[in-house]
Amino acid sequence: MQQTLTLPLRWRDSLTGALEHPLHRLRIGYAAWLFGVFCYFLPAATWNPVSRFDLTRSVVERGTFSIDAYVDNTGDRARRGDHWYTDKAPLVSLLALPAYQAYHWMERARGKAPAYQVTGTPGQPPTRLVVNRSFQRALYVCSLATAGLAGVGIGLALFELLRRRMSAVAALAGSAVAVLGTPLFPYATSFYGHTVAAAFLIATVLLLESGAAPAHASSRWATVGAGACLAASVGCEYLSAVPAAMMVLVYLGSALRGPAAERPSPAALLRWLLLLGAGALGPALVIGAYHWVCFGAPWRTGYSFVVDPKFAAGHATGLLGIRLPSLDALWGLTFGRLRGLFYVSPFALLLLLGVCIRARARDRAALAALAGFVALLLVNGSYYMWWGGAAAAPRHLVPVLGLLGLGLPWLWQRRWLRVACVVLGALAVFNMLAISAVGLEAPEHGDVLLDFVYARLFSGKLALLTGASNLGLEFGVVRGGSLGPLLVWLLVGAHILLRQVRELQTPVPLPGALPDPA
Repeated sequence: MQQTLTLPLRWRDSLTGALEHPLHRLRIGYAAWLFGVFCYFLPAATWNPVSRFDLTRSVVERGTFSIDAYVDNTGDRARRGDHWYTDKAPLVSLLALPAYQAYHWMERARGKAPAYQVTGTPGQPPTRLVVNRSFQRALYVCSLATAGLAGVGIGLALFELLRRRMSAVAALAGSAVAVLGTPLFPYATSFYGHTVAAAFLIATVLLLESGAAPAHASSRWATVGAGACLAASVGCEYLSAVPAAMMVLVYLGSALRGPAAERPSPAALLRWLLLLGAGALGPALVIGAYHWVCFGAPWRTGYSFVVDPKFAAGHATGLLGIRLPSLDALWGLTFGRLRGLFYVSPFALLLLLGVCIRARARDRAALAALAGFVALLLVNGSYYMWWGGAAAAPRHLVPVLGLLGLGLPWLWQRRWLRVACVVLGALAVFNMLAISAVGLEAPEHGDVLLDFVYARLFSGKLALLTGASNLGLEFGVVRGGSLGPLLVWLLVGAHILLRQVRELQTPVPLPGALPDPA
């Protein structure tokens, strides 16, 4: 009986001790605040998230990777032989399995199940999809369990990286604006793979900076974890292979170009690469096995079997649609009014400037971030559909956006740049909040902000696509004012977090110390 009571008491003591530490309380509060922002929005049932959900649902309900039973609800699909599959990278759908399994058990006990109606030509991708409440909530659960948690993870990881380079207050505010002021925010509210891939990439940098870099590989498990995160990022978004490879090369190069006394031996470098590969092996085996079962070989993806004539023609050019970079595409991805990153988030341009300066100062993490961003930008600019279809931002660049936050320390050292960060950061957060409210699926023409986001926001046309909603609407708030509760959450939560972070800078008197005579 005594042993039965001792273990729970130890757990309780450990939990109490963690909550008493100001830094731990801050981390928990920050995570809850970010998650509350992301969970405020219910995602629309559009092709990309529905295609991923179809795989999750097929595994849970039918025990198969084939989406034959639901293939009429999405155009993002691939066909091999007599069976249909999602054409998306599979890992995000697989990560959502536990959450959807629990939701499925609950709905089945209530006698309910996800259902939908399709409008369109038989045999062709749907032109319109109408889903029931069970489907809407199932997609919401999968989104929160993957993209939502990933957005929280990015914020926490970036806070830890910045806290080593600047004050805790600046690190907290900077990491929050870097997440909420870039397209990481809207893509953390829907069942896409971009934010999850971004979380794995920034987790890699955090591990490499915490004793897993080749020059100071003091932790084998951190190195193994970094390798697993790299492979998992690719399993969420195939294009993440580009920044992942660049990051490994940067850390290797930094180790080889360092002072002679600090350079690792060839044996140490080989051991580091082997540990990195050992970590990557697990996710790689899962992804390869999925490809083998569905598409006949570990290296074949669903994009080799797309059947939509437009998609098939595009992927038939170059290497699965990737050719040489186009100047028009590079401009469109950066400053263009259709999808430009720096147009929808001018704060991201400041972050990139800071990363460039930090990279010149031999900050390995910043150099890895810069190399990953430039490489992914060039590859995205080489893709036949560089604008990413119906999207309110350059979604293929999202996996590297968390890394741009490493440019904040240089920006914060200069007063005029600090003011610019506050102004442009506020504008960027407003834009990202507006995109999340009206919907991620912007038309493939026109000005994304003026013609789509602002036009809908200021006319009260929020969450119009099927399945889309927000918690204000769900609880009966008038559509035009449905963002009010979220604004309260943002402001009150920010105030509480700032009070918590100041505790970290308050000296704690030692036990038995005499009081200050003053």
